[in-house]
Amino acid sequence: MRDDFKESIGSMALEIRAQARDLKVDTFLAFIYTSDLVNKYLDIELGSQPLTRAGFNILHILILHEGTMQPTEISKEILRSKHSVSNAIDTLERQGLVKSEVSTRDRRVRKISITRRGLNLVKKATTSSRERLSQNLFRDLDKRQLEQFNTILKKIRRDTLALIKESRN
Repeated sequence: MRDDFKESIGSMALEIRAQARDLKVDTFLAFIYTSDLVNKYLDIELGSQPLTRAGFNILHILILHEGTMQPTEISKEILRSKHSVSNAIDTLERQGLVKSEVSTRDRRVRKISITRRGLNLVKKATTSSRERLSQNLFRDLDKRQLEQFNTILKKIRRDTLALIKESRN
């Protein structure tokens, strides 16, 4: 490695360490690392299901919206690109978990609906996993800590959604 490149890496490392001494930066980095770990754990848990996190999110959003939505609406709800949502919907449709129908009024409009099989899969996945996951992930937190953590997460979500909306304008 060239000396100037090594020096740049060393300088950057010092800068990162200095930033990490800032409580907000350190907390942000801890949040990101924790989020990645939780997502990895969810991938492992969902590995026994024929479902990805994106697929599970789509089915969950469909349930919350009375079972039927347009792909564009789903994309906005789960904050994913239209392309990635379309790919996930295609996979869910092949698995028989959703069905796609073209609007009779406008052939450009497609409606995605959860099927009975999709509903049963979400019900089974959430019932069997919810308690186990929550017990495992939050086993070291007491009720007061859980309530505080939940409040903090809601604030972070609210602020993050506001930032996303601001960045799109």
